[in-house]
Amino acid sequence: MITLLDVRMSSLRPLMIQPIYFGGGDAENRINKTVNDMSSVLGNLVSFLPSAVVPDVKSVANLKAYISPQADVLLAANRHLPVWAENLAYLNLPVIIWTYQGYGARERDRVSFLRSKGATAYDFVDPDEAREVARALRTVARLKHSKVLFFGAVPGSTGRFEAVGEVGSCWSFDEIKRKLGVTVKQIPINYLLKRMDIVSEEEAAEVLEEWKEDFDDLKEEYRERLFEVAKMYKAMETIISEQGANAITISCLTDLFQTRFITPCIALSKFSDAMVPAGCEGDLNTLLTMMLFSFTSDEPSIMGNIYLFRPECGPGFPPEDVILEDIKASLRDNKARFTHDVIPLRLATSKYRLADYHATGRGITAYADLRSGEKVTLGRIDPRLDRIVLTVADIEKVEDSVHCRFSAWLKMPDVKAYLQNISSHHSAMIYGDWTSTLIRVSEMLGLRPIVIERRT
Repeated sequence: MITLLDVRMSSLRPLMIQPIYFGGGDAENRINKTVNDMSSVLGNLVSFLPSAVVPDVKSVANLKAYISPQADVLLAANRHLPVWAENLAYLNLPVIIWTYQGYGARERDRVSFLRSKGATAYDFVDPDEAREVARALRTVARLKHSKVLFFGAVPGSTGRFEAVGEVGSCWSFDEIKRKLGVTVKQIPINYLLKRMDIVSEEEAAEVLEEWKEDFDDLKEEYRERLFEVAKMYKAMETIISEQGANAITISCLTDLFQTRFITPCIALSKFSDAMVPAGCEGDLNTLLTMMLFSFTSDEPSIMGNIYLFRPECGPGFPPEDVILEDIKASLRDNKARFTHDVIPLRLATSKYRLADYHATGRGITAYADLRSGEKVTLGRIDPRLDRIVLTVADIEKVEDSVHCRFSAWLKMPDVKAYLQNISSHHSAMIYGDWTSTLIRVSEMLGLRPIVIERRT
């Protein structure tokens, strides 16, 4: 359903590379040969902007005028880079030096020259490294073209104690912009509800018509509640479009529910499926991690709690003595439960089965069978925006656990170390082992990667 221009130009955009050549002679042939060779290796990870030819030393003084504002990366296409090309280092854009098929790093001297002038420059030993670096650079570019909408009250901005919510995130939007390139804008819950209330019955019915094939059985008892969620979805979609955003989080438990009890879980799932990362509980740092994961992998990411105890099939938790024994067993066996209520259907092997919210008799959520028997990457960016904790786990089974609708049981390399280093009970999860690429992304962003591996 989401086909918004801002999503295509942010969450789904390729890495935009501008070739640049210094001097004359065989400039066009050299550029075309290099671009064609890079395309054969990097495929749809990249897209090439019109090339720039800087003919002489005099022209390089106005080098910035040659550079497209759309460029994420510059490609130095010369076989022999002249010394006067050092101005490349002053443009504050990464520079790629390419050798045939991405093999060999034969041009390390050119890279060292540009680095000595302050540039971030890359060459590659083999095509796998080239693809990984291009993917990492694309993630950074996607973040810089991203805008987050934070629906609800930001901690510290309200006198309502119940609207404090998750406090363990970075709440300086300026700092998030400076460090990660992501713009964040806060949207009050009352404004969202006002926009929801003007969604017409016909518009909501159209949303439900598009959703109906996603549900195993759309029971009449749930139709009115789902209709309300469809209205919220439509209101969010409209605001996203107006704001040019491509990611959202909502302070549901402590702000939305205190104003009007509407469970946004299914709406958030639909956004995530459309590559609009969508988090809940107003946890901004987990959303930022979800964006990092999704933009790297091209797949939806999931937010969840890491629990070391069995689920209670209804409101509340098991007795304390049961929790204590479960925790001891979890730490011993390195097993944990990743659990929440937002399930992107693209990651599932079944349709949605509707149910109320946490067996409370109110609201509506949906369960679908997430894929199991696969590796996943988990992690979270620290509130200080100076590090990210990562680990890889195996999903052994997934079940409907009611209180938090899904539970994915994880075999982890070192549960204790992960909990000691992670900055919240919330984590983001993506299918696959993406640690190598995420380490590169983290380093590009100035985040120190902390990878939790198996104890020796």
